[in-house]
Amino acid sequence: QEMELEPNEEGCLVVETTRALKVRTEEKVLQAQAAKEAAKVEASDDDDDEEGEEDEAPEPVVTENRKAADAAAAAAAAADREYDAFSVPRPMDLAAEMATLSKRVYERGVERAKVRTLLCNVYHHSLHGRYGVARDQLLMSHLGDVIHGMDISTQILYNRALVRLGLCAFSNELIIEAHAALMELAAGARTKELLAQAVTSQRYGERNPDQERQERRRLVPYHMHINLELVEAVHLFCAMLLELPNLAHNAFDPKRRSAVVSKTFRRYLDQFERQVFNGPPENTRDHVMTAAHLLLEGEWRKAADQLTSMAVWDLLPDPARTRAFLRAKIQTEGLRAYLISSYAHFDSLSLSALAERFDLPPNETHALVSKMLLDGTIHACWDQPTDTLAVQRMEPTKLQFLALQFADKCAQLVEANERVLDSRTGSYGYKHEPRDGYGERSRRPWVERGDRGGHHGGGGGGYNGMLSPGGTPGGVPGSGFAPGAAPAGYAAPPGGQPGGNW
Repeated sequence: QEMELEPNEEGCLVVETTRALKVRTEEKVLQAQAAKEAAKVEASDDDDDEEGEEDEAPEPVVTENRKAADAAAAAAAAADREYDAFSVPRPMDLAAEMATLSKRVYERGVERAKVRTLLCNVYHHSLHGRYGVARDQLLMSHLGDVIHGMDISTQILYNRALVRLGLCAFSNELIIEAHAALMELAAGARTKELLAQAVTSQRYGERNPDQERQERRRLVPYHMHINLELVEAVHLFCAMLLELPNLAHNAFDPKRRSAVVSKTFRRYLDQFERQVFNGPPENTRDHVMTAAHLLLEGEWRKAADQLTSMAVWDLLPDPARTRAFLRAKIQTEGLRAYLISSYAHFDSLSLSALAERFDLPPNETHALVSKMLLDGTIHACWDQPTDTLAVQRMEPTKLQFLALQFADKCAQLVEANERVLDSRTGSYGYKHEPRDGYGERSRRPWVERGDRGGHHGGGGGGYNGMLSPGGTPGGVPGSGFAPGAAPAGYAAPPGGQPGGNW
C-alpha cells in the first residue's frame, strides 16, 4: 500500500503516520510484557513472604465435628448439583409419554417385551384410576390363556397388574368386577409369594440354594409392595356383599347351598360362627366377619361402623368417598338380607317403615324392593294406595325343605351309582351310540365278554306258542332261532340250563 501511494506531500504524511502507529504499538506491547514480568516477580516475592509467615504462625486445629460438618455440606452441595443436572424433564404429559414408549416397543420389541409393556400399561392405568382402559387392554390381549406358559417374572407382573386392576375397580365402586379380579389371588394363603413380596414357604416344597437365590432376586423392592391387608379387605368385603343374599335364605333352602359365590368367604364365616366366644375384632378378617354376622342379624348400623372404622381404607385415593360408598352398600344389602330372611313373618310391610329402618330415601327403597319382586327373590306385591308390601304365603315349610333336600340327595346318589357302573361296564357311555348297518344296536361290552366266554346251552323258549320264521314253535319272533338258542346280541347266563327265559 505504501508503494502504491503517489510521491506527494499527503502520501508522505500517510506513510509517516502508519509507521509511527506501528512503532508506538510495538512499544506498548513491550511495556505490557515488562509489566507482566514485574508482577510475576512481585507475586513470587509475596508468596515467599507469606510462606515464611505461615511457617512462623501455628497451624489451626480442625476438630472432628468441623470435618463432619464440612463433609455434610459438600455432600449436600453435590446432591443439589446432581438434582439440578437430572435429565428427566419435570413438566411432562405422562400418558402421552407412556403411549409413545409403548408404541416403540410394540413396533420393534420381541414378544416378551411386548407382553411386559402391555402389563405395565395395565398397571399404570389401574394405578391412576382408569379402570375401563386397563380392563379393555387386558381382555383384548387374551393374556389369561397363555400366561401360564411364560417365564416367572412375567407371571409375577401379570399377578400384580391383576391385583391393581381389582383395587382400581373397587375404587370405581364396581363390586362384581373387583371380586372377579381378586378372587383367585386373594383367596389362597400364598398371596405374598404370587406378588413376589416374600419367599415361598418351605412347606410348599423343598428348594436348593440356587432356586432360593433366584427367587430372592425376583422379589420386588419394598417401595413397590402392594398392601396385602388392603387386598384382603377389598376381597372379603366384595365377597360379603355378593354372598349376603344367599346366606340370608333359610338354612333349609337349597339356594343357600347351591348358589355359592365365594367358598373362601363361606369357610371363614363358618369358622367364625363355630367359635364359642368371639372377642373384639383384631385383624381385617375379623372385622369383615363381625360385620357380616351383624348384617345377617339386621344390625346394619353396627356393621357399617365396624367396617368404616378400619384404617386400611386410608390407603385408597379417596378415603372419605370410599367410606361413604361402604356405608351406602351396607344399607342396600342389609335391606335385601332383611327382606329375604324376615319378610315371610309379616302379612304386610310399610314402605316408609323400611326406608326409616335403613335410612334410605323412599324412592330408592321402592326401586330396590321392586327389583327383588321382579327377580322372584321374594313373593309379594305392592299395594299402591297404602304404599305397603303385601306378602304372599308361598314359602315352603321346613318339612317341604327337608323333602326337597332328601330328593336332591337321592338324585345325587343315583347319579353317583350310574357313574360307578359306567366306569366298570361302560353301559351309560354307549346309550346314544348309532345303530349298525343291520338295523340293530351294537352289542354292549359285557355281552361281548359273555360271548367270548361261551355259553353252555340255552334256556327254553320264552315265547311258547309263537312261530319263528323257521317254523319252530317257541322261537323268538323275527330272529330265526330255535327255542334252545339265544338270539344275537344276548348271552346265556353262566351255566345256563334249559328252561331259561329268553
